[in-house]
Amino acid sequence: MRKLKLKVWDKVKEKMLKPQAISFDTQSSAPFAVSVPGRSWEPIGKFELLQWTGFSDENGIDVYEGDLVKISAVIYKTIWNETQMMFELIELGSSSKLNITSTVFGSVIGNEFENGTLTVNE
Repeated sequence: MRKLKLKVWDKVKEKMLKPQAISFDTQSSAPFAVSVPGRSWEPIGKFELLQWTGFSDENGIDVYEGDLVKISAVIYKTIWNETQMMFELIELGSSSKLNITSTVFGSVIGNEFENGTLTVNE
């Protein structure tokens, strides 16, 4: 079984955090609350939940959804394709996509939250 790793973007404090625990609704299995270091349980709505893709960049840094990856001179955003149920890389300023499983990774250069000036056309 593949290891599941998550990180969260705190929408209020505008910081990336590693969750200590995540609580799920017993009926819907949807995330309900998050516990982060130094704080008690808080509603999931305060956070953007980001999943590890299962891949690392050329420097061994884990690639999460929302990460910006530079391959050659091109910058891509890592997204979850709900229709195809897989992670993809979409080129910034374009609709060009790469299948993440058949891509040789470059370097993670940031993420869509901390590097908000970079945009992507989805």
